[in-house]
Amino acid sequence: MRRPNRVLGFATQTSLVVALTAWCAPADAANVRMTAVDQIDQSYSIPITNPADHVTLTAVLVVSDAKLTNTRPDGSGVMAPKGKIYLTFEATCGPAQVPHTSAAWGHFFSTMTPLPAAALRYVSASDRRYPATRTDAIGQTNNNNGASDNGLFDATYYFTVPITNRSGSIVISPSRTVGTEFHGFVGQSLTALVVGGPTTIPVTFPKELTVMVPPAPSADQSSSLSTTKYALIVNLLSTLVSAVVVGWIYLVIRRRRRRHRPAPASPPTPSAPSVFFIKEPRGETATPASAAPAEPAVVVPAHVQTAPTVPAEPLSASRALRVDVMGPLVFTPLLAPASDPVRSILAFLALHTDHILTLEEIQNAVWPLTEGGTDIKRPAMRNYMVDARRAVGEHHLPTASGRAGYQLVDVESDWEVFRRLCDRARALHKPDATARRREALALVRGLPFAGDTSRYFAWAYSTSVVYQIVEDVTALAHRVGTDLVLNGDLKGAEDALRRGLLVDPASLVLWEDLTDVVVQTGHATRLARHWQMADLVLRNDDVVALRARERG
Repeated sequence: MRRPNRVLGFATQTSLVVALTAWCAPADAANVRMTAVDQIDQSYSIPITNPADHVTLTAVLVVSDAKLTNTRPDGSGVMAPKGKIYLTFEATCGPAQVPHTSAAWGHFFSTMTPLPAAALRYVSASDRRYPATRTDAIGQTNNNNGASDNGLFDATYYFTVPITNRSGSIVISPSRTVGTEFHGFVGQSLTALVVGGPTTIPVTFPKELTVMVPPAPSADQSSSLSTTKYALIVNLLSTLVSAVVVGWIYLVIRRRRRRHRPAPASPPTPSAPSVFFIKEPRGETATPASAAPAEPAVVVPAHVQTAPTVPAEPLSASRALRVDVMGPLVFTPLLAPASDPVRSILAFLALHTDHILTLEEIQNAVWPLTEGGTDIKRPAMRNYMVDARRAVGEHHLPTASGRAGYQLVDVESDWEVFRRLCDRARALHKPDATARRREALALVRGLPFAGDTSRYFAWAYSTSVVYQIVEDVTALAHRVGTDLVLNGDLKGAEDALRRGLLVDPASLVLWEDLTDVVVQTGHATRLARHWQMADLVLRNDDVVALRARERG
């Protein structure tokens, strides 16, 4: 069977080369800009001292707002790395001077060099620290507006944080700068100044990011649009041809394998492998000549086996419907085939069982209106509700006759079980609490709603369901991993952290914890594989920072 595998590998590589070569449309056309704003509108006092004459005056820092954006704030238009977003803030600083009522009015510090990036840091709500980047610094040596702007923040400062970050504090630490001391608006010579601190600026952003629609192309871009459309057509055709070739070869190989494969004595148990749960290469064993060829078993060494998946709490006979969203969307049982709209309707109802939903509420969630989209007619929406009832049964989705709307009954989701286990853990002592939290982590199978990328599932993001799952799972994985490390259970800590990475593969917090655990094990092979996986999902700068942890 090695020859078909080689044929499939050659065909797959050739198809990928054709597809990648043809995909020549501008990458910027697919960029979607996301933002979130915290209107701070607060003033802060910052003491500034001239150590030469020991004069200390107070400057007023006015912070207007802070912003999250996935476009680099330096105006380059570069998009943030995967799983990251930029945090920046708008601030101005007036001259450090004595009150106007004083006889020495006009005594102030100004024309200062902007603070260095090392003077600022961002501390998240989970106490993780992120350094600042400074750009677009403006020189203030010949500033004619020195009486109203001291130049201390005449630069753009931004922080690269996880895309799930929504709250924290910007901290301005004590630092040094260069400026001029003015007496009666007469500037003295430049001198070194000491900026006091620390100054803490709390920021909080809305859970949902605002998606910015790219502006319509101008008349000058009309000529490039035809080229882009032509490139897109070529892209689609090449991808279609590649998929057909690979699919045809795959079917041929499957048929050949079925002819030569002996019937198994018992059906194998399916598994859900992930890049974060590593398996050793399969060992080769000698097969007697009289024995029929069989598939070699995958051997998972003890030091990298995943924690046993704890089954969810058994459902009673009256609660026989289970909806799992912490990974690929699964309904258990499903009585009839369900289309994407029907599956989306059932998932939306399963996560909103606390009240009855009207047909309009369900329709607005599953069919969000857009400028270029068309709405669905009411009869078609009712037909989808009939299909949804057929898929799960009338017991779980009663008809709306005589009712205010629709509601799933006797249903349970893995997200509901996850939160219930976390709530129970809060009332238990540490060993039992850790066990309940590990049970909750065992429910995680991958990215929330993995594979359901059609427009019918946009509500999962607009209502922040996905973001809440990612935030809670990563926070729980960090906590469980820390507790198990303190208890000396490195294997359990590694399993918990890898489970958290299933929902947020680029979580720098979990990667830092996992690096510390793998380094402590002292296993060179596992550490090498750890860096291979890190190179796949993290930025080069983050990988360099992680390798520094290995060196202590």
